[in-house]
Amino acid sequence: MPTVQVRLKEARTSGYPVHIEPGLIHRAGKLLRKQFAGCNVFIISNPLVFGLWGRALEASLKGGGFSRPLWHLVKDGERHKSFKEYQKILAALAAWDRGLAAKPLVLLLGGGVLGDLGGFAAATYKRGIPFVQIPTTLLSMVDSSVGGKLGIDFDTPAGRVKNLVGCFAQPEAVLADPQCLATLHPRQLRSGLAELVKTAVLFDAPLFAKLEKNPARLLQADPAFLTPLIAAGVAHKASVVARDEFDRKGLRILLNLGHTFGHAVEAASGFRILHGEAVAFGMACAGDLASSEGLLTRRGEADRARLTVLLEALGFKLRLKGLALPAVLAALGHDKKFEGGARFVLPRALGHCVTHSMKKLAPAQAVLSARLR
Repeated sequence: MPTVQVRLKEARTSGYPVHIEPGLIHRAGKLLRKQFAGCNVFIISNPLVFGLWGRALEASLKGGGFSRPLWHLVKDGERHKSFKEYQKILAALAAWDRGLAAKPLVLLLGGGVLGDLGGFAAATYKRGIPFVQIPTTLLSMVDSSVGGKLGIDFDTPAGRVKNLVGCFAQPEAVLADPQCLATLHPRQLRSGLAELVKTAVLFDAPLFAKLEKNPARLLQADPAFLTPLIAAGVAHKASVVARDEFDRKGLRILLNLGHTFGHAVEAASGFRILHGEAVAFGMACAGDLASSEGLLTRRGEADRARLTVLLEALGFKLRLKGLALPAVLAALGHDKKFEGGARFVLPRALGHCVTHSMKKLAPAQAVLSARLR
C-alpha cells in the first residue's frame, strides 16, 4: 500500500497517513480499528456516492467492529457547500451525539465539496472532533483531502465568495481508493487531472513529462496507472504543508497556481464550471500573464506551449464563451489573496513558479479579455 506521511510541527498531532490503494474502501474498517476501536461513527456523504460506495464502506466498518454507523447525506454540488448545509450537519451531529458514551468519529465519503464542508463541521463541532477523509474523486485524492484547509462558500452583497469562511484542521487519516475513480463521471475525472497537472508544473518536470506522454491513458481511470501518480501528487503537497501548515510563510500559496483566475471564472459562472476546469483555464491565464510580465525564462516559453498542448489533449477549454468580463473581474477582486492588490502564482518554467503581486488589474484584465471569447 503506497502511504504518504503528512508530517506536522504545529498541529495537535505529529501528522497523519495518506493511504492510497485500489480496493482500500473494502478494508477501511480493519484499518480504522487500529486507531479508533470503540468509537461511534458518523458518516457524511452525498446520495450519489452513498449509492455507489455506501454499502461497501458500511460492510467494511461492521467487519472492523464498528456497529450501525449513522449516515448524513448532503446534496452534491458546489452550491451546497453553504452555511445552510453546515448548520444541518451540526444539528444532526448534536442530535446523534446526545448521551453517547463512546467517542465520536466522523468519516467524510465523497469529493472536495463534501470534504471541505463536512470537515469544517467536524472541526468546529465541540471545538473539534476527529475526522477521516475518504475521497472518492481524483481532485479530492490529490489535493483537497490533504492539508487541512476546510470551509464553505459564503454569500455576500457582491455575490458568493468561494471558501470565504473556514479554518485549518487536519484529518486523522486519509483513505484514498483509486478504484472509486472507475465510477467517476469523465468530466469529474478530467477535473481532478487539472490538479495533478498543476502539481507537476509547480514541482516536478519529470512527472509532467509522464503526464504529457499518456493523456489518453490518464482519462481511462486505470487504478494501477493512477495510483503512483496520485501518490506523487500527495507527496508534493504533503511536503509543502509540512513546511507551511497554516499558510503563514508564503510557501503554501504556491499551491494556488491557476486558482486566482480559476476561482474568479468559477464564481462568475455560478459554479457551472467545475473547479478543475477553472484551474486548467487559470493555469493558461497564469502562463499568459507570466509572459506579458516578462517572467518566463527562455525555456519557460517552450514549457508554456507544452502545458497548452497537454491541457487541450485532456479536453480542457482554454477559451471560454458566455462569461462577462466585468463579472469575472468583480469575482477576482473578492479573492482571499487580494490584499491591496492581487497575488498571482505564475510559472517561470516547469518546476519553477513564483508569487507575483499587482496593485492594478489591467494586465490580468487584458489576459482575461483575450481568453473570454
